[in-house]
Amino acid sequence: MTTTREQFEQRLAALGEPWLTRRQLRELAGVAEKTVRNWLAECPLDPSRVRTGPHNAQLIEREAALALVRRNLFEPGDSTTARRTGPRLAAEPRRLSHAPGEQWGWADIARRRGVTPGAVSNLAKTYENHPLRPFPPAVERKRDAGAVAEWFLWYDTERPGYAARRADGRIPAVVARLESALAAPEDLTTTRLAWELGVAHTVARAYLAAAAGQLMPRHGLVARSDIAGLLEQAGHGETAERRRERVRTLLSRKDAPRKHITVGGTDYYKRAAIDRLFGLD
Repeated sequence: MTTTREQFEQRLAALGEPWLTRRQLRELAGVAEKTVRNWLAECPLDPSRVRTGPHNAQLIEREAALALVRRNLFEPGDSTTARRTGPRLAAEPRRLSHAPGEQWGWADIARRRGVTPGAVSNLAKTYENHPLRPFPPAVERKRDAGAVAEWFLWYDTERPGYAARRADGRIPAVVARLESALAAPEDLTTTRLAWELGVAHTVARAYLAAAAGQLMPRHGLVARSDIAGLLEQAGHGETAERRRERVRTLLSRKDAPRKHITVGGTDYYKRAAIDRLFGLD
């Protein structure tokens, strides 16, 4: 049976850990272990988002785990339906592996970049006359794999398409996108934003964090992870763990305020409602 958004959110509300196991991921999504393995194989996570827990269990950072589940259950453009089009900047600049003397066509490059052959072709046309780094030329529709690997290493390192907007990147556009999500309200994940902008997940995460930092205080919203800090600021003398436990307990009550929106895997609440719940007003 397919997991609905309502079921997903109900299961998620019961998970407060910052790192999730594969078993928790499977139960959250309502899928088999093999499905979770396939998701991770199709879209490998950044090493910084994964660590080893007790008994050598793989632990996945909460935001990355939720993004993985949401993308595969609810969002368009995942790898099981259609590859995302447009140039893709790698999360970390890394030379594409290849055998000596190997020759690549559009499909070979696209498969290694995780985009469509048309996207690679368009990118090559854009850079075919670049004064310093022209895209490697073809011989009988094939290109030297070593030259292509070197070109993409330069492309991912220098990010030439972003040269004109490096002062603030695309943050103004992301701020506008988040404003739209807040007006609905509509949850906005890092994965969805990366897909919409055609950028790497790490780039989208940085943009979204910057936009949230600007907008959330303006809209009177506070992140769930920051509520314990509000208690400390208000002079509550409990230990940090006791404050976190108090947050979990009060937010689990039936009369507790519901989260207003989830952005990048972080739940945000109306600050006024939180102040009333915890006696901070």
